[in-house]
Amino acid sequence: MKYIFSSPYYLNKRATGANKRFERVLYELQDKYDIGIVVAKGEVPLDVSPSVTLYEIPLFIANRRLLTFIYLNILYLYFSLFKNILISDFNPIPVSMFFSKRQFQLIHDTRIFDNFGRWDKLSSMFMKFQWKHVKNKVVVSQFTKDRLCKELSIKESSVIVSYNGVLPSDFDVSLNKDKAIDLLYVATFEERKNHINLIRALANIEERLIVTFLGKDLGMKAVIEEEASKADRHQITFLDSVSENELADLYQNSKIFISPSLYEGFGMPILEAYAYGCKVICSDIFVFHEVLGSKATYFNAEEVSSISRTIEESLSSFSNFKDQKVIVPNHFHWEVISEQLISDIDSLLFKKV
Repeated sequence: MKYIFSSPYYLNKRATGANKRFERVLYELQDKYDIGIVVAKGEVPLDVSPSVTLYEIPLFIANRRLLTFIYLNILYLYFSLFKNILISDFNPIPVSMFFSKRQFQLIHDTRIFDNFGRWDKLSSMFMKFQWKHVKNKVVVSQFTKDRLCKELSIKESSVIVSYNGVLPSDFDVSLNKDKAIDLLYVATFEERKNHINLIRALANIEERLIVTFLGKDLGMKAVIEEEASKADRHQITFLDSVSENELADLYQNSKIFISPSLYEGFGMPILEAYAYGCKVICSDIFVFHEVLGSKATYFNAEEVSSISRTIEESLSSFSNFKDQKVIVPNHFHWEVISEQLISDIDSLLFKKV
């Protein structure tokens, strides 16, 4: 029995949460199970094992969503004929996934319920319809599962929670090293990430801070940079893209990691930042509590004064934080996550046979 992971828009040189998940699960499972992957031509993960079966989508198809959808409908139907198990994150969802018990739709977040999606009303309605009727789902947090089941009246038994995580090798044991960056925020530049309120909070802080923003522009960067010019007492750096090693260096060289995001499906950067030894301060939203619990400090992301006050208090108490030990629960380790995903899928299929 083959487990096939499909991510047609995976990019092997961009460090996003979705891309990291695809890679980490693959690397943990590829030498233990019969694994296949579906990716665009030329986007095979760098450390893939020779034992993995590759299904590469030709570029002239992969660059066009409609052609990709048609191609995947045929490919996924082929998979179903051989009783392969498929986990796919492609939208719109190919038809075979509505009928095959062995095919699972991976849902990274449910932001369409909060009007933070990049889809028009008709597209959102269509996506909700697909999510409701696809046979099985995999989501990355209990928060996402609860929201999905509540909004669409979905049976809880059809939804598997499979967390995102970190590698034990990510854990920074040298918390006492000098850290040059006062404040780091890793997030795409879009409305829900709430950069504007963060910058307005910085404008209220008298002490000069070294601040780094890292993220891909999804339409808001120019507005955010203009707002940042009003907080010119601080040294604010904008970065578009870095390698995994460079990202690790940013985490390790930062005192405070902040996330004022208004919505997340999981929030991988706060977990990574904590693992690398940052003090994490973040929005008081349910999913962040699910990920870090008492290990983070929370603020009201809609109140500028709450953000600025938390930044100042966290910086002033950072010397005490440096002595704390990093402890990441096992269920956020990629090895555990990957094995649990296989176990949960097998259990669900066994119950449905």
